[in-house]
Amino acid sequence: MTHIEILEDLLTKAVANLSAKKRKKYSDIIVKNIDVLVTNIENNKSLMSAIVTSMLNKIAEPQQDIRLHKKKFVNGYSARTLDTKVTTPFFKQHFQRYANKESGFLSLVTRVDIPWNLSEESNIAGRSKNTLHCFLVLLDAVENQTVKPDETLIYLFEKLHTLSLKEELIFTETIDTSDFIDIININSVLSMLHQHFSMQLSSRLPVIAIYSIYEQLFKQVKRYENKILRPLNVHTSADKHGYGDIEIWNIDNTPFEMVEIKHNISIDRNLVFDVAKKSENTDISRYYILTTAKDNFTSQEEEEYINKFILKIKKGTDLEIIANGIFTSLKYYLRFIDDYKEFIKTYTRNLIVDSKKSTEIKSFHILEWQNILKEHKL
Repeated sequence: MTHIEILEDLLTKAVANLSAKKRKKYSDIIVKNIDVLVTNIENNKSLMSAIVTSMLNKIAEPQQDIRLHKKKFVNGYSARTLDTKVTTPFFKQHFQRYANKESGFLSLVTRVDIPWNLSEESNIAGRSKNTLHCFLVLLDAVENQTVKPDETLIYLFEKLHTLSLKEELIFTETIDTSDFIDIININSVLSMLHQHFSMQLSSRLPVIAIYSIYEQLFKQVKRYENKILRPLNVHTSADKHGYGDIEIWNIDNTPFEMVEIKHNISIDRNLVFDVAKKSENTDISRYYILTTAKDNFTSQEEEEYINKFILKIKKGTDLEIIANGIFTSLKYYLRFIDDYKEFIKTYTRNLIVDSKKSTEIKSFHILEWQNILKEHKL
């Protein structure tokens, strides 16, 4: 069997096990440590990818010590190559939300030049010592033949499949709830969004809200005829080289309008300088800098300086920079929309789509939005 066939076969067995009346029992070592890794998967996708890659290689090459994850080690192998070619594409197909962009071997833990031995645990840097310990324990147990790599992966896939089904149920319920909302006016919409943006780890939410507004504006505003609203990039992508969080382009593949969104960060002159620099020698006609911060600018003096600078840029070039609070902008945009419910449904849909692609949108963000929707249900 090829590497990918091995993973597909183990996933099939995991799904069959979940459907069976009599559930298979696994070693306590597998259950205890996999449970910790899955519980913390949103913050440790690289370790999840590494455990799958390691176990996969042990199944394919039983003589290989999977703790020696680099070719540079004596008798080592390239775990990163296997992860890039097999594990990451497998996750993108079956567990997209938890897939790494290109490879899981870019974090401190996975790229470390130290064998993954329990004796080296204190020398391996990582975000969570608990998850790192569980990861190393599993590798050690496999190498000592205490547990089997195929059973480790089957149990892991059982957990991931169950988690995915649970999330899909939440997604479906949230979408259904958005079909029965009773939005009264613009202030109701803004109140809902303000409540949602106030959550922890919510910097992605305002981006999705503005993107959803643009999807509605594209249907009704003449300015956006023959323009292209580009798909959202992953917010945390290290190789993101675009102009802004939201990008509108001309059909001739030249930039037209950009939006940079800051969450709880007041606007200062450096943000405006950066925008002016990025926009040099481009066809960008308008660039928004929007913030959710209560104080839109760091000070009144800074706001006055920025307004003068923006006016100077406008006189010297065709670039119009607009620095503003996000709720002020949302209130203005919503006036162009005929159906506020349609915007809410679009925002809900985009939350789900984004959540399926990455872990920037957390499960608790979806659940809280579902609660907010229920508060406005008919």
